[in-house]
Amino acid sequence: MKILTKAILSIGMAATVGAAAAQNYAWPEQYEGVMLQGFYWDSYTDTKWANLEAQADELSQFFKLIWIPNSAKSTGGMGYLPVYWFTNHNSAFGSESALLSMIETYKAKGTGIIADVVVNHRVGSSNWYNFPTETWDGKSWSIGLDGICSTDEMAKASGQPKPTGAKDTGDDFDGGRDLDHTNANVQENIKNYCRCLLEKYGYAGFRYDMVKGYSGEYTKIYNEYAKPTFSVGEYWDNNYSNVVKWIDATGKQSAAFDFPLQNSIKTAFKNNSMTSLSTSVSGVYQPAGLLRGDYRRYAVTFVDNHDTYRDGNRFMGNVPAANAFILCSPGTPCVFLPHWKEYKAEIKRLINTRNTVGVNNMSEVKVLKREKTCYMAEVTGTKGVLVVRIGMSDATPEGYTDADIVAQGDMYAVWTKVKVDHSGIEAENPAPKIPSKLYIIGNLSSGSWATAKSEEMTREGNVFIARNVTLSSAKSYFSFVTARGSDWDAVNKHDRYGAMYNNTPVTFGEAHPMTRTPGDAFAWVYEAGTYDVIADFDHMTMTVTTASSGIDDVTVDDNADAVYYNLQGVRIDDPTPGVYIVVRGDKATKEIIR
Repeated sequence: MKILTKAILSIGMAATVGAAAAQNYAWPEQYEGVMLQGFYWDSYTDTKWANLEAQADELSQFFKLIWIPNSAKSTGGMGYLPVYWFTNHNSAFGSESALLSMIETYKAKGTGIIADVVVNHRVGSSNWYNFPTETWDGKSWSIGLDGICSTDEMAKASGQPKPTGAKDTGDDFDGGRDLDHTNANVQENIKNYCRCLLEKYGYAGFRYDMVKGYSGEYTKIYNEYAKPTFSVGEYWDNNYSNVVKWIDATGKQSAAFDFPLQNSIKTAFKNNSMTSLSTSVSGVYQPAGLLRGDYRRYAVTFVDNHDTYRDGNRFMGNVPAANAFILCSPGTPCVFLPHWKEYKAEIKRLINTRNTVGVNNMSEVKVLKREKTCYMAEVTGTKGVLVVRIGMSDATPEGYTDADIVAQGDMYAVWTKVKVDHSGIEAENPAPKIPSKLYIIGNLSSGSWATAKSEEMTREGNVFIARNVTLSSAKSYFSFVTARGSDWDAVNKHDRYGAMYNNTPVTFGEAHPMTRTPGDAFAWVYEAGTYDVIADFDHMTMTVTTASSGIDDVTVDDNADAVYYNLQGVRIDDPTPGVYIVVRGDKATKEIIR
């Protein structure tokens, strides 16, 4: 099936940017769309082409781009060891006909599909280097030994012929043959492969895999020839300057995934300090990563992706709040499929708010607050202004009231004067998963990490409390399990709850984010002593407080109203949500105020 390039170029673009797109193949100016990464590692069922196509009515309402795995036949199930380019797109996710049907269905609904373009390396059909000869557009396409870098590991492998290409212009990749991008034939193959993805298969643009593997100037060559509407490179580097240098090397003919920002988001939530979400530029605070200055147009922002999610680097902070940050900021947000599935209602409201206000990849941002507990910024869209707050703070922006809140959840809120219609979106998120039982386990006096002796916690509504539990080591590590067992294999069959990041230090009396993990869980660490430990499932937090046995009876007038004290014994006349000692008559109890 042949699909005209002109039609593909129109997907998701406003008429006002059509002329600019003809000159630039990176990312349209003032682009308002949001992208979905429609897969994760081994997502063979969720990402099956037929399954994605069946969700087109829903997904196309919120996403103008969907990035899918490399669709060409590959020796690796996920597609990152491609054998074919031009002809065989039967993959682990479905047949070529199913792929074409899915792309056409989304195109008709105004959503473009982004191809995962793997051209740093390639593998042979039956050995290391026999790349198949393919015919497309009336020509035969092939690459021989002269198209493989002379520095590829094949050069030193026993029994393999020597590749005769030039030295690699980037990082080596041992999983396949590193292609010589200086070679004119290799360039012609890649340029026309990219054109084939647009014209034959109907893709709207490209996500270039592992662009550290070859110089950025070649991405410029490929894009100027194929003319995609969208191009983003995976330059996996947390250093802002390095990513900017790559964008510049492409002649600004490609955007880049904002790894510097993703690292800042992880740092902010790991350290419970929202100051990492912004940075000073000439004395003025702006959002972190590529979102500062002119490069925000070229920033594709994200919280997690298929690689970070699987290799121990997954984001373990407050997922809805982190997505609220990218969805209420410039750049083009890319929502990760597992996040969408678990927090769909919240993400829908955030995208709907972004679209209603007209926030785009070049929107101006004014940082209003930069504090440990609060990142607050005003973002100007084409149809209005929104203010987003990230963090534990309950601050309200000047000129706004609770009536102006259009999206909110734990650790985030969004205000705007623009009328946002959330009808048709679920009114509430699914109730948090509450275990029937919860146990504290760790360096306890009852047994150090003893799976059969973990201490059962008392349930009070959606809160579990371990009363008078003794942490026995100078540095005591602990987390929660939902079942006892004779060994860890038995325990890890059930959910566990722990810190967002491993060995998170505890601040006495402070609520720390808590997360659920099947199997293993990260631990908190605190000093030896006897305490109450509270797991609050309404807010998904853990707090270490004064032991119940340490609360003395207090005598007051029997008719007096409740009197609140914080955990340090200071009276609080107007308590905000938190943990307090509450005195009523002659009784003192510890309570969670919501």
